[in-house]
Amino acid sequence: MDAWKTALAGAVAAAALWSGAAPAAAAGDRLDLLLGTRLVLDEATVGQATEGAARLCGGPPKKYVQQARKAARTGSIVVLCTGPRDQQVYFR
Repeated sequence: MDAWKTALAGAVAAAALWSGAAPAAAAGDRLDLLLGTRLVLDEATVGQATEGAARLCGGPPKKYVQQARKAARTGSIVVLCTGPRDQQVYFR
């Protein structure tokens, strides 16, 4: 199961990089929150994104602050959890 999740996360990362999404997200302190391929929050602040992640993944928003800052700073994809229908929830 863990190998499957790793492969899926890699596929999501490759798709985002191929589409050119990661460099755009690196501009400024804004980031996107996605559920699978569906954009949940576009160009959100760290606070907005962490609140959205808490709703989708559970736990308090502060649990996701470090990952959100990393995604906003570097433009990298940060997988947070597996959401409904086994879709990855991630920042980019």
